[in-house]
Amino acid sequence: MATNQVGNARVDVLNRLLHDTVNSVVQYADISAPHVPKGYDEQVAELRAIADEEKVLANELVELIGRLRGVPQVGVFPYWNVDLNYLDLRFMAKFAREHQEASIARLEAELAQVQDDPEVHSFLRKALEQKKDHLGRLAGVAGDYGG
Repeated sequence: MATNQVGNARVDVLNRLLHDTVNSVVQYADISAPHVPKGYDEQVAELRAIADEEKVLANELVELIGRLRGVPQVGVFPYWNVDLNYLDLRFMAKFAREHQEASIARLEAELAQVQDDPEVHSFLRKALEQKKDHLGRLAGVAGDYGG
């Protein structure tokens, strides 16, 4: 992703979060027709609820980037070269947790870059809490699949 404006670290941070959110494994799992084991209807509903919450976050990010006179930018799905269709829902949730952990780590590291902007900093802290909540909920969907 290219820089929106010279020196606009706020927009760059927001765009990285937008990229991680739009291109999350949860978003992919929601459309990839995963294998759902018998009795896992609640876990499917949970995964879809997380996907819906991510879509709301993505829309809020686009609005905030626009207010900052930036241009929303999203790169390609990071796992474009991996066949993730029809895999077990529990595996996809486990994989989504790994993606979420990396997104959380990136966001935590970037919070300091926007400390001087209370609106952006507050928004990112809220997004971070949501991602941490999703991490726990994804653990419930994955169960003990794969250790």
